[in-house]
Amino acid sequence: MRRLLVVCVVVSLGLGASARVHAQAAGQAKPPSKPSAPQPTPPATPPVAAAPAQAEEGVTRSLFEPRPRQFEIGGRWNSVDGDPARFQRYGDFRDGLLFTDARYAGEDPGGAWLYRVGADNVGWRDQRFFGEYERTGKFVISGLWDEIPQFYSVDTKTPYTGTGGVLVLDDAAQRQGNLNAFVPIAPQFDLRERRDIGDVRFKATPTPQIDVTGSYTMQRHVGELPWGASFGFSNDVEVALPYNSRANDFTLGTEWTNGKQMLRVGYTGSWFDNHDGTLVWDSPLDLTDAVDNPGRGRMSLWPSNSAQTVSFGGYSKFAHRTQLTGFLSFGSWTSDEPLEPFTINSAVPQLPLPRVSAEGSSQIFSTNLSLVSRPLPDWRFSGRFRRYDYNNDTPKALIPQFVSYDSDVSDSLLDGPELYAHDRTTLDADATWSGLPPVALTAGYSYNNNGYDFRIFEGSGEHTLYFNADAVGTQWATFRARYEIADKTGSGLNEALLVQIHEQPQMRHYDIANRVRNRFTGQVDVTPNDLWILSASGGVGKDDYDDSYFGLQESTFRTFSLAADYRAPNGFGAGASYNYERYTGFQQSRSASPGQTPPQETDPNRDWTTDSEERVNYFSIYATPPRIGSNTEARFSYDYSHAKGNFIYGIVPGGPLTPPNQLPEVFNKLQQLRLDVRHRLSNRLAATVSYLYEPFRVYDFAFDPTVVNGIVQPSSLVLGYVYRPYTAHAFNFGVRYFW
Repeated sequence: MRRLLVVCVVVSLGLGASARVHAQAAGQAKPPSKPSAPQPTPPATPPVAAAPAQAEEGVTRSLFEPRPRQFEIGGRWNSVDGDPARFQRYGDFRDGLLFTDARYAGEDPGGAWLYRVGADNVGWRDQRFFGEYERTGKFVISGLWDEIPQFYSVDTKTPYTGTGGVLVLDDAAQRQGNLNAFVPIAPQFDLRERRDIGDVRFKATPTPQIDVTGSYTMQRHVGELPWGASFGFSNDVEVALPYNSRANDFTLGTEWTNGKQMLRVGYTGSWFDNHDGTLVWDSPLDLTDAVDNPGRGRMSLWPSNSAQTVSFGGYSKFAHRTQLTGFLSFGSWTSDEPLEPFTINSAVPQLPLPRVSAEGSSQIFSTNLSLVSRPLPDWRFSGRFRRYDYNNDTPKALIPQFVSYDSDVSDSLLDGPELYAHDRTTLDADATWSGLPPVALTAGYSYNNNGYDFRIFEGSGEHTLYFNADAVGTQWATFRARYEIADKTGSGLNEALLVQIHEQPQMRHYDIANRVRNRFTGQVDVTPNDLWILSASGGVGKDDYDDSYFGLQESTFRTFSLAADYRAPNGFGAGASYNYERYTGFQQSRSASPGQTPPQETDPNRDWTTDSEERVNYFSIYATPPRIGSNTEARFSYDYSHAKGNFIYGIVPGGPLTPPNQLPEVFNKLQQLRLDVRHRLSNRLAATVSYLYEPFRVYDFAFDPTVVNGIVQPSSLVLGYVYRPYTAHAFNFGVRYFW
């Protein structure tokens, strides 16, 4: 890699030197002498006449504007005080030489073909390559390879070793039965993973009316994840989960159109393969199996599966500016991974499995119809129908008994897992009147009906009314406002299902519970002249769950934003924006143990509440000053984000519950100051320098270093993964060559 970069540096410097020598030679060259014989057909544009125009474009074109042919060679140096992993969470910003922003494009002078290729961060963990080739009017093919790292932590330590989803501990340390015995044998390591994406797309046009499209996308995950593995609340561990999976998606479709009608037929296939589908880990407290103390644990991870979908879509145009659009698809999802035994503990009875493999199967049917019509100049009508059916065809598994935490045999309350399924039907209709230019008024109605198998509500229906007001097309101002009110009501309530699993019968699940929603959003954009663009937006909303005694009671949101952009004729530009968001939620529960006398489950004095609030302030400013001299350009930006969260717990005054200790406020604050400067060295060469200042501050009561101050916690063996602040200074410098 370093050899490649050195060669690129030498080549770029040679090209730059060659360009300067050529420019000097051109400036000193004498006018060409008269030819000895007359030319019968002299060229209309002599080659020497193109040089001044090309040079003029190179001088006037911004150095920040990407060129079709360019590359940059340079280096970077970073200084991070604090957590380097969070600073590099989704990128690779290590010190070193860098070859990036490479672009090369070409085209046929007659327009018959063109191609583009590019590469970024070559040789680094976040490198990216892409390309495209097009035969005009015949076909287009494109490809992409993108590597996206995820850097979790440099603080992590673990005594676990092993590969292939089997993690083991030192036998001597296990025999001690003391978590502190693992501290000396837990080396530090970097916890990271990477996602690789490969994508190839093809589009052919055999005739002007027919397009054939195809694509293949591969996504591969490799690395380790922080993962919780438990033997119960009194003995849980955190491990670095080996993760190695691959997903393959393939699509093929044909589309026919003649301007008034279109028909598309398509196929999509998706295959997910998890190479480490099972995790096995040693207990840190027990070497051998016992009835209540297993020596190992085992759990199933994401199962390998596949999905096949066939779809049909199209539209047809009719009189009175009316168009009908439709889409229909049928899919089949399957997974037939082997079932894991109930326990890995040899001291516990081995219960028989209901069958060998999952035999998971489901059928999905989806349709979408849309009708839009403008029968009158000032009126627009539209209607939409959507239907989605998820049918679970997996055979019922009878499981009268199971093993909890590899320790105890328990009787099943439900005789096995329920075969969950659902369907959704949505109807929308609206009418828009634009007879009061430039304002357009819209009124609409939507009905969303959901059906559920094996949930406390068999179904829920939501009625929504909404009103929009829009103004567009004016010379100086546009606006949009929307108000909606929605009422969702469940049907077929079965509280016995909650009692069966030892839940409060008055518990409700917020996604299907009865709810009343009110929302208003609006935005205004003002352009008083050619120099300024001003905008403002805001929104308020509230969800009320008045019929939910336990669970979410209400939630609200408020948002507000302002923005201004200025662009002067001399090239100076600047802008600023501010956003404020506030979200709240209120929940209620009850602290009760079953079987108590008097029964605690029915005592309202044991109720407790959680009042949550989150506030986000975001501010951004940028400036693009005019050129400094004739060859230097600069860009400046600053972003500030500050989020806070509170959880306030309450109890019934005078009740039997002990007043809780309130949790401290959580927050995170991120600032980013960027400065980019580019200086033209010649018509084909520019020097680039950039600086980033990024301080990050964070506090979380669950992942603060003052809480997780080692790998041994009161009843847990953890990785030591925490949220740490950092302050980063990053410098990038390079030479960009373009032609």
